[in-house]
Amino acid sequence: MPAFLVTITGHAQEAVPLIRAAIEVNAVRLILNDEHRDGVDWEAIVSDFHTLQLKKEDNPVWADKKYKISVGTVSDEDYAVLLEALDTVGKMTQAAQPPVIIEADKKQGLNMAFAGHKNDGHVRADLLLTHTSTGGPELRLEPFIGMVLKDGGNPVITTLKTQTDVPLKDNMTIVLGGIISEQEITKTHKFPLLGNLPIVGLVFRSQGRLVERTETVIFLTVRFKTAQTFEK
Repeated sequence: MPAFLVTITGHAQEAVPLIRAAIEVNAVRLILNDEHRDGVDWEAIVSDFHTLQLKKEDNPVWADKKYKISVGTVSDEDYAVLLEALDTVGKMTQAAQPPVIIEADKKQGLNMAFAGHKNDGHVRADLLLTHTSTGGPELRLEPFIGMVLKDGGNPVITTLKTQTDVPLKDNMTIVLGGIISEQEITKTHKFPLLGNLPIVGLVFRSQGRLVERTETVIFLTVRFKTAQTFEK
């Protein structure tokens, strides 16, 4: 088992056998407002920003530049500020998941679901705790994302996937964003007060169709644990 460098609060850094880590998972959905219909500008917010091209799970040769996701990291302090700032981008819903314990060299699956939502934008991921060539901890992240694609003119839920390796630090948060889904909805416009009147109010109400855009964001916060810590 490789010895990873782990920071232990209140003590100097020391090399300890890292065999487990706790991953705190927070799944966020943003119904984007008109000013942010293109989604969050992650490049301006996170560190180590990069984009990943998505491929079809059942057809790795398929590629469409339209379908990609953003990956980056933030510190513990910046994560708290970021969550507050996301309220300005759109209507936010959080679905915190129970912490997941991952062990070195053992693949662990995550399934991040939102109650009442369809499969479009649904995310699951495989996590693998491993190490870099220099011996530091690293997370191999393989997300699978449900997207609505048109197959022969008909909308079909298709699973897209990608993979990236992220060097880890204690208490850092990995940000997986840019997962955009669209839904056509009916919206009613009405004049104040008059639009609420029975029968007559119909004259002062109108309905229109619009495309609602939603961005799904996954936050993975890493807490290193030694075997001794978990046994206590």
